[in-house]
Amino acid sequence: MRNFFRMIVFLLFLIAIGCDHGLEPPNPALKKTGISGTITFTNWPDSSSLFDLRLVAFKNFPPEDIFTEVSEERAVVYPPITEGHLPFYVDDIDYVMELEPGTIGYLMVAHQHKPAFLDTASWQAVGQYDTTPADSMPTPIVLEKGQLLTGIDIAVDFNRLPMQPF
Repeated sequence: MRNFFRMIVFLLFLIAIGCDHGLEPPNPALKKTGISGTITFTNWPDSSSLFDLRLVAFKNFPPEDIFTEVSEERAVVYPPITEGHLPFYVDDIDYVMELEPGTIGYLMVAHQHKPAFLDTASWQAVGQYDTTPADSMPTPIVLEKGQLLTGIDIAVDFNRLPMQPF
């Protein structure tokens, strides 16, 4: 009987160390590959020059132009073109952007300031991810599969635009 009791205790021990979280649903945030952060805005322009506002992740810097890069899948737009733009006249917005693993050479906020959506001259960079603002060059981001980088923050000051890449 004593051996039987020991065997039961041993089996229960094995079962206990073999279980991680039971039938808990998977946490989708742990499987995402992408970036997250906050975009802060200051000095909003007059509403007559606000047509669209997007976060754009380019594989390469400098990009050729926003439309070529997106159409040839060398850039990802957030929110997607089929959805509404980033909100206007807010102090800040938090975002989570899913991306493929690899290098993001340039992460920027693009502002359409003229009504012609498909005219590249209607778009300008109004903010970029840059951990060394003294050199005015954007900071690349390297993403590994399953990695969700946080703290990828961008400051947008409509009175002090970054260099214009296209």
